[in-house]
Amino acid sequence: MAQAEHEKSFEISAEKYFKAVADYEKYPEFVEGMKKVRVERAQDGSVTAHYDLSMMSKDMSYVLKIRENPSAGEVDWSLLKSEFFKVNNGSWKIQSTGPNSCRVKYSLEVEFNFSVPGFILKGIVKSTLPSMMESFYQRAKGL
Repeated sequence: MAQAEHEKSFEISAEKYFKAVADYEKYPEFVEGMKKVRVERAQDGSVTAHYDLSMMSKDMSYVLKIRENPSAGEVDWSLLKSEFFKVNNGSWKIQSTGPNSCRVKYSLEVEFNFSVPGFILKGIVKSTLPSMMESFYQRAKGL
């Protein structure tokens, strides 16, 4: 299993960054490898998101249960269903540091149903986090 965490400050409001994170249906427009996202919002505020993506030269789909807390700037998720992931849990924590700045922390824990050497998996996860967070920043700037 690979775990990774990345934290960075951005020159944008926490509200705008959160809005980019919570706009799951738009992920195919700016998240590398994401092909399609279908979202079901429940009355209790929880979200079930169905993702189709291409990763490590494989097409895969998975379903996450997402909990949003906009007032705290938090989004966390856990895996509901997947043919490829054994584990896919994580969170976003977006804290305001001023009217047009925020500190973002992204945490992720993944494990696949197929063999990927641990050191390769950890390297992939850690190397993709900074660029992925930057893509959300760029998306937030366009909102």
